[in-house]
Amino acid sequence: MSSTIIRRHYPIPNLSFRDFWDICSRFQTVHPEYRHVYFTVDGHDSFLVLDEPEVSKVLKKLEGKEDRIRKFSARFYTSRTQYTEGYGVSELQYRPNTYDRYLKGLSFYSDSIGKPSYYQFEEEIYATYPFIESFEPEVEFGKPCEVLALVIDIRGFSLFCEQPDIESPYTCGLMSAFYNMVNRSLQRFPPEMTKFLGDGVLAIWETSPADREIAVNIALQAALDLRHRWAMVKDSPHFTHGAPEGIGSGICFGLASHLEVGNDYIGRPINIASRLCSACPGDQVYVDRSVPNIPLSLKKDEAVAHIKPYGRHNIWSFRHDDA
Repeated sequence: MSSTIIRRHYPIPNLSFRDFWDICSRFQTVHPEYRHVYFTVDGHDSFLVLDEPEVSKVLKKLEGKEDRIRKFSARFYTSRTQYTEGYGVSELQYRPNTYDRYLKGLSFYSDSIGKPSYYQFEEEIYATYPFIESFEPEVEFGKPCEVLALVIDIRGFSLFCEQPDIESPYTCGLMSAFYNMVNRSLQRFPPEMTKFLGDGVLAIWETSPADREIAVNIALQAALDLRHRWAMVKDSPHFTHGAPEGIGSGICFGLASHLEVGNDYIGRPINIASRLCSACPGDQVYVDRSVPNIPLSLKKDEAVAHIKPYGRHNIWSFRHDDA
């Protein structure tokens, strides 16, 4: 069964170390390969217990010190030699109170167990322990910020993939080549966020007067270079069934908000960049006229794009050198 990284948090109140030990035993019952466990207990000013495998010794050291406990930890290993090739690690932690950026409750991490077996263990937690319930909506209004948004996508990709001889491994090959191509073109001044959108990519830079010009130059130059880079991908011997022809790009600048949940950005500049990209022919780059610090060395044409729901939109149009 394939494994994946699993992270969970359970807002369980008022666990004693005996309760925590019981949860650890349940985990080992479902995952007997993790037969080695070491307990650590953090106090507010020092460790109360450090890497202790014997529960009786942990209980003895904690007698009369319950009010000093900051965190229980249990690290599970598949081998006593922690660095043996192929060893696995899982960890349970419990915090009686919220502190710093850590939430009160039980947390779990593993890099080497399967989701179905973990689900069995998790079901026991849900069935056995009460959770701190909150019915208030969790709202984050975002941090206002100045952004430069670049959206790039492959023209006609969906139609191309409908051809009977184009199967998913071939499509994955094209997409991985496209994503890697875009990442390389932006690596001189990496964006704060790069999001893959199927046959497209959204790149967002949080800018300031100090780096605004750099971000604009990198984004525009990357968009202009992509036609040549994509031609090299299409000519690769990996893609004997061909590839879609064009790459469209849209760039916009303005105020947006950063949403920490999901590390995302929301705002009008991103919407406009996406609309400009959709309207852009494969041999051009559409840039909103709000974008500052455009290099004087690049030839641009005044143009108008019709984009929903904004209607007529004044833009700069840049053509690729080989167009």
